[in-house]
Amino acid sequence: MGSYLYALREIRRRKYRTAGNIAGFVMAVAALITLVTAARGWEACTAAPMKAIGTDIILIYSAPIAPSREGCFIANHLFAYPFNQTEIAKIADVSGVERAVPILMHRRSAVVFTGIDPSETETNAVLPNAVVEGRYLGPDDGHVVLIDRENAQLNNLTVGSTIEYIKSFEVVGIVDVGATDLIKSHIYVNLPVAREVLPGSNEGLANVALIRVSDPRKVDVTAEALTNDLPGATTITSSDMATIASGVINMGEATAWNISIVLSVVAILFTIKSQLGVVAERKREIGILKAIGWSNSDVVKQIVIESALKGVIGGVLGCVFGYGFAWYVLYTMGGELGGALSFIAIDPILLTIGFGISVIGGITAGLYPSWKAARLTPAEALRTI
Repeated sequence: MGSYLYALREIRRRKYRTAGNIAGFVMAVAALITLVTAARGWEACTAAPMKAIGTDIILIYSAPIAPSREGCFIANHLFAYPFNQTEIAKIADVSGVERAVPILMHRRSAVVFTGIDPSETETNAVLPNAVVEGRYLGPDDGHVVLIDRENAQLNNLTVGSTIEYIKSFEVVGIVDVGATDLIKSHIYVNLPVAREVLPGSNEGLANVALIRVSDPRKVDVTAEALTNDLPGATTITSSDMATIASGVINMGEATAWNISIVLSVVAILFTIKSQLGVVAERKREIGILKAIGWSNSDVVKQIVIESALKGVIGGVLGCVFGYGFAWYVLYTMGGELGGALSFIAIDPILLTIGFGISVIGGITAGLYPSWKAARLTPAEALRTI
C-alpha cells in the first residue's frame, strides 16, 4: 500500500506532466471507443434497411441483355435494363448466393410501381410483416395493390380505395417497408400484373434482382463474383447504398481499429518520453532511496506503479468520454437511414478493451524509464545534490 500512496503523491507533485500523460491515454481510449462504435453503427444502420427485406445485394443490368426489348425502365433512381427471368437461375448459381428474387420496377412521374412474386416471403421488395393494414398480396390476385403508408396518408387512401397507375387498382393493403429510398416503392402488385400493365412487351421480364448471400461476411466477395460472372451486371450492397444516401464513403471497423492503435502507440511513446523526464528530475531522490536501502526492483516497481496509475486514470476517463461521444455519434448517425442507436448499443467489451489498453499502455510506458532509473548508482545520483 505504501508504494501506491507514494506513487499518488508523486503524481500530484507533477500535475502538468501527469495531466499530459493522462490526456494521451484519454484521447486514445475515447477515440477507440468512438471510432469503432461509429464504424459498427454505420454498418448496422446502412445494412438494416436492406436486411428488412431479406436482401444483401441489389443487382441490375446497366446494358441491354434482352434483345427483344429496346430501352429500359427507371427503377427509382436507377436505369435498369430488363432481363429475362431465366437469368435468375444463373444468378442463383454464382458462388455465395443463397437466394435471388426478381422484381419489376417502373417509375412514372414521381410514383414508383413494383411487381413482386408474393410467394417469396423471405426476400422481396415488400414482405408480409410490412403490412400495417389490410392484407398481403396473394398469388392469384389481379388488379389489386399494396401501397406505402406515406403514399396512403398523402393521398388519403385506405383499404378499399381505388388508385390509378396506367390502369385502375383496388387497395387491399397498406405497408410500411423498411427499405431505403433506392428500392422503396409507392405501389406493389403481382409480377404478372405489372408485366401486363407496363408499356411494351414484358412477358417473362424483370429488371431488378434482390439477392441474399449465404455468408453475410462475404457480401463484397459475392458482389464481385456476380459482376465477374454476369457481363453487364451492376451490384449495389448496403455500403454502396450508404454512399448513395449520404454522399460519403463510410469508414470500416478495421480502419477504426488501425487509427485507434496508432493513437495508442503515440500515447505510449509520449508517456515514455515524459517518464524519462521524470527520472531525470528525480535523480537525487532516487539516489537517496537507493542509499537508504531501496533495491533496483523497488525502484522499477515504484516507477511502473506511477505509470500504471496514470494508465488507470486515463482508461477510466477515456471510457467515460468515449461512451459519451459514441452515444452522441450513434444518436445522430444515419439521417434518412435511421439513427444507429436503433440497431446497436455501445459494446461493454469494447469499453473493457479500451480500459485494458490504457492500463497495459501505462505499464509498458513505465518499463524503460524504470529500468534506466534502476541503473543509477547512489553515488551518481547523489552527485546532483
